[in-house]
Amino acid sequence: MSEVVAPPSGRTFLAPDDEFPADLTELSLAELHVLHSRVGRQLDREHLGGASGAHPVTLDRHQELTVELDAREIAQPELVR
Repeated sequence: MSEVVAPPSGRTFLAPDDEFPADLTELSLAELHVLHSRVGRQLDREHLGGASGAHPVTLDRHQELTVELDAREIAQPELVR
């Protein structure tokens, strides 16, 4: 797994200033799911941590990951059953 997907120090979230892959298509489905989980955890932290809501970078990353997961689901519907 890449360093972005398998974080140092066991963190379960991906902060806005942490590295993010430039090309999500290069990740395996498992790596993509892990990264999606880490970004989702960051969204939770940001929503619960203050009135300002989620950071724009986190929202953009979440959208990118959702688009890539949806594209893979459309490309291989047999995996969704």
